Amino acid sequence: MANFKTHISFGALIGISIIIIGLIVAIFSLTESLLWIFLAVLVGSFLPDLDMDDGVPFQIIFGLLGGGMAGLVFLNLYQEGERDAVILVVSSVMTFLVIRFGVGYVFKKFTDHRGIFHSIPCAILFGMLTLWLLNRMVILADQKMFMGLAVSMGYMGHLVLDEIYSSVNLHNHSLFPKQSLGSALKLKSSSKIATFFIYILIIIFTLTLPELHDLVLYFD
Repeated sequence: MANFKTHISFGALIGISIIIIGLIVAIFSLTESLLWIFLAVLVGSFLPDLDMDDGVPFQIIFGLLGGGMAGLVFLNLYQEGERDAVILVVSSVMTFLVIRFGVGYVFKKFTDHRGIFHSIPCAILFGMLTLWLLNRMVILADQKMFMGLAVSMGYMGHLVLDEIYSSVNLHNHSLFPKQSLGSALKLKSSSKIATFFIYILIIIFTLTLPELHDLVLYFD
């Protein structure tokens, strides 16, 4: 399995390649969106390792999620008229701790490394989740689609790289594949519940996201 540094480097390579191809065929209409697309690919390139307990991706994502939610709690309380510094700070800190350590702990308990997060449907789902999040912001529809695709492509790049590293067992000086071969590019996990949950979410997003719903109707 490739390490975090290798995945980030490969993600950067994919991001640069997407930008170059996009510029050549004139896909991107706004040059300022190129940086965000590149960053989206990078984020997607380490998302599959969220299920690695205490790994760098887990710490980054849950740290950012906790910090973001803490900021939102602070902002909402302040906008509602709360001016007590103790309440504002304590509420924000408690939110961060609950997300980072509480939700993070539950996430660890219900996920296994190389489980459903290392799968093709999860790569699709995270692209859809990106679209869902961006729909809460003032962003052009084309930009949102590119961002969603960028996350999915970065995610797929991670899975492909894991399979490449599993195909030849160089660390043990053997040409035979590792036992982990085939555990990344899969359509389901050993957990039927997790697999069912992921596919249900994909169906829900397909039917409810405006961009995807219109796309389905177009080909229907």
